[in-house]
Amino acid sequence: MTSIERLSEGALSIQESSTATALTLHFQGKSIVRNANDSLLPVVLDAMGQADQQGLRLVLDFRGLSYMNSSSFAPIIKVLEKARMGETPVTIIYSSEQKWQDVSFSALTIFQTQDGRISITGADHDERTQ
Repeated sequence: MTSIERLSEGALSIQESSTATALTLHFQGKSIVRNANDSLLPVVLDAMGQADQQGLRLVLDFRGLSYMNSSSFAPIIKVLEKARMGETPVTIIYSSEQKWQDVSFSALTIFQTQDGRISITGADHDERTQ
């Protein structure tokens, strides 16, 4: 498994790791960026394109976040909308142990597909991405 830093902005860092089946972005710290469409969206869309080219699932792992402002959700919603119209499988993992994450991310289940191509999953903080 390889790991590289995709973004470090203020209190937020995004680490990328990959396996034979998935490209994962691990979000760590606090996402308090004001214009997330300019900073977060390009990073996630680039990873999505990379995952698509390599035939991998894109996994967005938010369990390492202690806080995420509302403007940080806009790029995530855009990525899910793009995934719904495309073919790249996407999984969002959030911490079901953190109340704010459980409430915020469970609302995104409207994007899930019956075939599992898009999935939104609450998990314990210590569980590892597949």
